[in-house]
Amino acid sequence: MLKRTIQAIEKWPLSHAVQTVARKFVPVAVLTALILASAHYIYQQSKHQWSRGIETYIVLEQIRRSERLPTSDLAFLGDSSCLFGVHVPTLLQAFPGSKVESFCTIGFVGPDGYAAMLDKMIARGRQPRKLVLVFNPVQFERDPRWNEWPAFIRTDHFEAPSVLTFPAGGLEFIRLLMERAVYNPLPGAYAVYYGGKDQFISTIWREHGSAIEPNRMLNEPSLKAFRATLAGHTLLRPLPDSKPFVMNAEFEKALDSLSATLSKLDRSKVYLVIAPVNSVNAQGGPQSFHTDAGRKIAARLGLDPSQFLDTPAVMLDILFAHYPSHFHRWGRIIYTEQLARTLADRGILESAGN
Repeated sequence: MLKRTIQAIEKWPLSHAVQTVARKFVPVAVLTALILASAHYIYQQSKHQWSRGIETYIVLEQIRRSERLPTSDLAFLGDSSCLFGVHVPTLLQAFPGSKVESFCTIGFVGPDGYAAMLDKMIARGRQPRKLVLVFNPVQFERDPRWNEWPAFIRTDHFEAPSVLTFPAGGLEFIRLLMERAVYNPLPGAYAVYYGGKDQFISTIWREHGSAIEPNRMLNEPSLKAFRATLAGHTLLRPLPDSKPFVMNAEFEKALDSLSATLSKLDRSKVYLVIAPVNSVNAQGGPQSFHTDAGRKIAARLGLDPSQFLDTPAVMLDILFAHYPSHFHRWGRIIYTEQLARTLADRGILESAGN
């Protein structure tokens, strides 16, 4: 009796429809699940090279450049104040025939990360003949969470495990693959100036490791026109709510790591620059965050005090983009011209005609 009832139900139109749907779509669902499971597994094991946005593009590209370019006469290693502040083409114009490159990245990388990049250069025999280390006071107070960046440089993957569970991890991996294959604009003002990742990367290569901070002065047509606006500008007082720049234990520990790597080089060919800050952020005074800090860092790195270069501690607000340590496109050239004079005066690079 029960058997006849079940057979009758199987002949109903609805039952037939369900069977048809099952035959058509269950294989698709199973295949989709397998794809997502595979993508999720790969995502969990992968380098996550594209999951930190523009910061990751900067770090990866500077690592690639340090691995592929021949030995330079002078190289810069430092944070984003160097990336957006030291204009290498200006130095090449001031010192024709010299090979100058910047491998500056971001403050998250820090001294330990610069050590990791140097170790890779040394392992390939591509360490620079002379080296300038650039620190901006904004990175003196180092967050321990930033240590994933030096680890990323050393191991080629972020050690922090992904918090995404299945199937979100698989979908994220597929999104990251699509990001590589399909045009994807950069965020905010970076999209307005550069467009996508490839244009940003090509700028870094073309400018020997320098880049343009796009958040200010894009409408000023030339350096000459910008210089004409500088008359009458003076250093502004620090904002009342700006914090003083104070080194913490985490930053000092990272300096010790960098010092260990510098022991593999000729320390007499290593120089230190404390990048200037916007005058409105110069809380505490340049004696503390520039002069005293520079001497302390030099001692921690085993450098002679004379290797701490005399460069501006504070500069006009109008030279900076919105971030307190980033020069805009014209401000970086004005700063680099001053840096070039220091390099020439110290004999670090030879100026034209010498």
